Amino acid sequence: MFLRSAWLLAILAAACPLVGQSAGTGCATLNPKIDFRDATDGMNVIYRIPDVHGISAAWMEVWDRPKRLFRTEIPVKTDGQILWEPDEAYPTTPETLGLAIYDAELPEFCIDNPCSGPSFGHAVSEVAVGNSTGESLGFAKLEGPPILLREGGDKTDVIATGEDLPTDMKVMLFEQDETPDKTQWIFRAYLNAEAIDLRHTKVSIPFGYLLKPSVLGLVAHDATVEMDAEALSKLFPEQEIYVASKDSPVISSVEPSSIRSDAGKKDDVPVTLRGSGFTQESHAIFGTPSQMNLGLNGGNAEFVSSQELRAYIPSYLLTLNGLFASNEPIRVLVTDESAVKISEPRDIEVLPAQSQKVAPKAAAINSVAPFPIPLMDSHSPRYEVVEIEGENFRPDDRVVAVLDPDRPGDYSPLKTEFISETKLRAWLPRELWRKHQLSYRLLLKTAAGVCATEVFDEVN
Repeated sequence: MFLRSAWLLAILAAACPLVGQSAGTGCATLNPKIDFRDATDGMNVIYRIPDVHGISAAWMEVWDRPKRLFRTEIPVKTDGQILWEPDEAYPTTPETLGLAIYDAELPEFCIDNPCSGPSFGHAVSEVAVGNSTGESLGFAKLEGPPILLREGGDKTDVIATGEDLPTDMKVMLFEQDETPDKTQWIFRAYLNAEAIDLRHTKVSIPFGYLLKPSVLGLVAHDATVEMDAEALSKLFPEQEIYVASKDSPVISSVEPSSIRSDAGKKDDVPVTLRGSGFTQESHAIFGTPSQMNLGLNGGNAEFVSSQELRAYIPSYLLTLNGLFASNEPIRVLVTDESAVKISEPRDIEVLPAQSQKVAPKAAAINSVAPFPIPLMDSHSPRYEVVEIEGENFRPDDRVVAVLDPDRPGDYSPLKTEFISETKLRAWLPRELWRKHQLSYRLLLKTAAGVCATEVFDEVN
């Protein structure tokens, strides 16, 4: 049950005397010893008192300061031991701390057909905010939708997105090299990156890469790890950047500009795209602002003229989800067989059906202060006040602590104050995020008073 090593510290009663009893110097003279060994059901605490003369009583205690976990009277004899059997697993020092938002209003959309309606409430936007092992926080991984730039444009700064982004991560630039035989990604450079928060970082693309149409890729990487050429050759982009050709098509309008969420109940939904530069090879790509993949071939499109296309919104983007309609618009762009001829996107508003509401947007934690949250100890205040900034917070949102990432759903709700849609305040109890250290304390009663000897478990 326990794996322990010990170091011995003799403490006179002047250091930890019993209430109402005077300190004595008897322990130094008696020279008692304590040791402990793992047992199947707990811990064997072994004590030795070389000279028991004048000792009228003895006690053994187990502490996790400031808490006393156990106390029992023990026989006064030269050699003895007791078995400490804790009623429950001892709270060891946690290795990691995460925070998330539990939203009781957020629906879980079912995928069955027919669907009786969503259930409500789940935790979202889990972020790592503390580590007691000294390891860095975050996973250095980008996972945002593609970013669109223009050939010859003057915009060189882009916002890359991810989750749990460390402030000291590197961002690498790759370029797609496509031949008739294969497509590969070539490492080009390390980029200047500036952390914005836990989900966003600003990346500067060298202007030279905007002088021609191309497909670029960003890869985040732990700043403490160096990579050789072989390792770089095995990486694939986490977030893509398309430098679109000057000859790309243009969408000037979409008809209709809004669609009810039940429009795709039976089939894909037709829309008319008007603009310029459309060809027989043009096709439309549909998605949402948060879920867009330019690598797809897109939906069907009927070429009417170089100024008009008739396209079809896939029905799954509009499928009814219980009582709620999508909280994002449908995004459309036009491309063709060339990966770098891409129009600017247009959005189509999604209106709820008559019996629906718009689904609430999930909360997202962007930053936490203090960060990282330092591990507390027995002398720390009972609570650490934590300020959380982000998006889509609601009055009944609750901040929850996550102490074991391998046990999803095992959350500890924290006292939470709603300040605004972008700010929450939470109180993290010391007992959830502090250093734990067992100690075994032997107390001896003599005519001179009570003295104590204590041994600490340095592993925990």
